[in-house]
Amino acid sequence: MSANKPGDDRLAVAVIGGGPAGCAAALGLARAGIERVALFEASPSARSKLGESLPPDARPLLRSLGVWDSFVEQGHAPCLGNCSAWGGDSLGYSDYVMHPLGPGWHLDRQRFESWLLDQTAQAGIGVELGTRLVAITRTDHGFRLDLRGPNGPVQRHARHVIDATGSNARVARLLGADRRWLDRLFFTYGYFVPPPDTAVNRLTLVEAVPDGWWYRAALPDGRLALALACELQTLREQRLDRWQPWLNHLAQTRHAATGLAGSLFLKDAMTTMAAPSFRLEPAIGDGWLAVGDAAGAFDPLLARGIAKALEDGLEAAQVVARWLQQGECDPAAEYASLLAARFQTMVFLRKRFYAIEQRWPDAPFWQARRRASSGVTALRTERAKPIPSGSDSKPVLRQAMPRPAERR
Repeated sequence: MSANKPGDDRLAVAVIGGGPAGCAAALGLARAGIERVALFEASPSARSKLGESLPPDARPLLRSLGVWDSFVEQGHAPCLGNCSAWGGDSLGYSDYVMHPLGPGWHLDRQRFESWLLDQTAQAGIGVELGTRLVAITRTDHGFRLDLRGPNGPVQRHARHVIDATGSNARVARLLGADRRWLDRLFFTYGYFVPPPDTAVNRLTLVEAVPDGWWYRAALPDGRLALALACELQTLREQRLDRWQPWLNHLAQTRHAATGLAGSLFLKDAMTTMAAPSFRLEPAIGDGWLAVGDAAGAFDPLLARGIAKALEDGLEAAQVVARWLQQGECDPAAEYASLLAARFQTMVFLRKRFYAIEQRWPDAPFWQARRRASSGVTALRTERAKPIPSGSDSKPVLRQAMPRPAERR
């Protein structure tokens, strides 16, 4: 999947990372007429990722990328809005019935990512999968990239580099940038297969609980995804990366567990991972910039991850195109200001949302959210890694809960 000629190692732009932000940046460059662009993705193929909902305001972004018609053909399931038990026991609703852009979408995330990579390649961008950045070095004409591809070491040269490596921000950190942490949630995801002919609820659900909050959404393949957001200490102490304690915790919810009776729980599909909130400083430098979660990650409660990635990619493409075509410096300052303003807006909204929930003022989770909202602290810590799910617990499930799928 490459549009570059064999042996052509000198690029105008190298995009490191093949998620929504990286693909959007590459597509934006193609639409701006920039040639000799390549995208490098460490994974050999599109991976299934957490984060399944795309809001209605992604529609104009997809149009700007020139992929709207193709996206519609993918047939992702509609998302009709959200409901939440937040600040009280009853559910409140915010639907998309009257939204001027129409409904959002519940994504088949792996298929969505694969489609984006295909659209990028079709736009004439060299897409090289299974190619990981090992080192980056400044040169007189830009950057030397030391990569490891499917067939061994590869070296490329690029005038400009876009970091789309997610919250790892690998390129930026190799160039001296640092992450300033606001918060770090941990999510444990579980998946359920409802009985045949079960009516599908097309609303996403969020329910606050003393230890954090639950998320629930229907996936296009018929499964239900449920996730608990909590503190790392809570996860470890209550062993919530193991399916029996996790199911028992879910059974205590008022809304998240509703209607799961008779469903099949896919215990081997459980996934636990970090979901940090931070900003990168700096997020732009001489000849490089970061996009999406590499530039700054938002609290998943705001449900802006994929849309923000697409928006960042488009903005970054405009900056780099003006660097190349007009030699301008001002676009870099504009992009940095945009990122800073958007992060401050996220901090404000996050503080406002978490302040609504007052039912458990002494619970460590809610105390920590209030402390984190008071400001951004500069901490230098190792990147949080996914925690492997345990599988040695035996089920002690309530009668109303779904049965776990047996290992095959």
